[in-house]
Amino acid sequence: MVKYFIFLYCINSILILIIKKRIEKENRDTERKIDYFWLLLISLFVPLLGALGVLVVIKLSNRKGKEKRYIHHERFYVNNFNEVGLLSLKRRESIPFFAAMQSVDDIGKDLVVRLMENKIPKQGKYLKVAVGKPNKETAHYAATALNLLNKRYETTINNMLLSLRENSSIQGYKNILYVYKDYLTSDVVSDTLLKEKKETYENLLKEAIKQFPNEVLFYEQLAIFYWENSKENQAVSLSEKVISHFPNTAECYFILLNYYYMAHDKKQINKVLAKIEKHYSERIPLRLQSVLELIKG
Repeated sequence: MVKYFIFLYCINSILILIIKKRIEKENRDTERKIDYFWLLLISLFVPLLGALGVLVVIKLSNRKGKEKRYIHHERFYVNNFNEVGLLSLKRRESIPFFAAMQSVDDIGKDLVVRLMENKIPKQGKYLKVAVGKPNKETAHYAATALNLLNKRYETTINNMLLSLRENSSIQGYKNILYVYKDYLTSDVVSDTLLKEKKETYENLLKEAIKQFPNEVLFYEQLAIFYWENSKENQAVSLSEKVISHFPNTAECYFILLNYYYMAHDKKQINKVLAKIEKHYSERIPLRLQSVLELIKG
């Protein structure tokens, strides 16, 4: 901006000097030379005063506007969240998410509130998309929703941990593991903290297995965790051990069938199928039926 002003001011000065020379050439009246001098001098300095005035206004505006600028969602709160939540109920019941995020009105803001208040898969993913949208108010509400959801999960988990430390029980571990799994799959956790949270979840599962070694659910959940996080070897190894002690665990059969099918290991697939037929002679779980149909087909 300063460069443009200097350029324009130079052009203005050159034009004034040209006009000055022409006036002096056409009017040799010595009594008017003082008038011409002041007129040209004012023409040179008025643009400078105008530019300084604009600069002062911009500085003052920036200083005053800092309080209203976007603040990172970890420190930003919206005071009228409940009010917007009630308002959103009166709006359209369904609207394509990405289309809403492109809107310049408050439809996107209303949708953010719905995303927070309704349990949907990967709700954090959509809120993170909304944070990056040009509509500042929508971005602020999405950032706030992420912050509040994180705090909600963290508070619930911490309270459950305290309760679990006071009174360890199978149901207590089941409850906290369910909430923690929901926390991880919601995609609310930031990328920087995701690895740490997954490690905590894995340690909780191992702790539950150590406390209650006869509860098959904890083994299944750990095997699924390994499988979903690209730790196939650990998932397969654990699944083999689990079905040797708990032959009716559908989740571990599911992992083994998928692994051996992708590896084209017919020998191992036949072994797993034989165990399934032996232990599920009456009724095969729905979880396994689709995989069995794929393999046999």
